[in-house]
Amino acid sequence: MSNLMGKLLESVDQKDIIAFAEGINGLIAVTKNVVYLQRGKLLERKSLKTYMIKSITSIQTKKPSMLAAGHFQIIASGSGDDTKRFGSAFDYAKDENTVMIRGNFDDFKKIEQLIYKLQSEPNPAVSVAQAAPTSEDAFTKLEKLAKLKEQGIISEEEFELKKKEILSQV
Repeated sequence: MSNLMGKLLESVDQKDIIAFAEGINGLIAVTKNVVYLQRGKLLERKSLKTYMIKSITSIQTKKPSMLAAGHFQIIASGSGDDTKRFGSAFDYAKDENTVMIRGNFDDFKKIEQLIYKLQSEPNPAVSVAQAAPTSEDAFTKLEKLAKLKEQGIISEEEFELKKKEILSQV
C-alpha cells in the first residue's frame, strides 16, 4: 500500500472505496457518493479534497505522451479551473484539483466513466414529496443549515452549495 493510500484510509473506510487510481502526485478514490482527491508526494504536505459526486460538473483527462505527463482534473460546481486554456503539464501539476498521470491512463478513464455513471443514478434519499419544498420548508432548511455552519459542522463552501440547491427548488 502506498503512503498516499495509507493517508487516505485514515479518513475513509476502505470498504466504501469502489475504485481508485494512483498518479504521479496523488490519487483519486471513488465511493458511492464522494470522490476523494489525495495529493502530495513523499516529502510534500498531504492534502485531501472531497467532491460530492453530484457536484462534479466535468472531468478533464489527457493521455500522457512520451515527453509529458497526462492529467486527471475534476471541476466541480463552486470551484474554478485554475489552469490556462492551453496550459502546460506544469500548470496542471500546480492545480489542486488535478492528479498527474504517467502509465496508468486507462485506470483514470475507468474512474471517469464510473463517476459519470454514479452521477446518472437516481438519489434514493430524495422522494417525490421532498422534490418540491415550499418556501417555508426552504426557509426552515436554510436556518438549520446556517446553524450547522455556525457550529463548524459544515464549511462555508458546503453551506453555499447547499443553499443554492435549496433556493433553486423554491
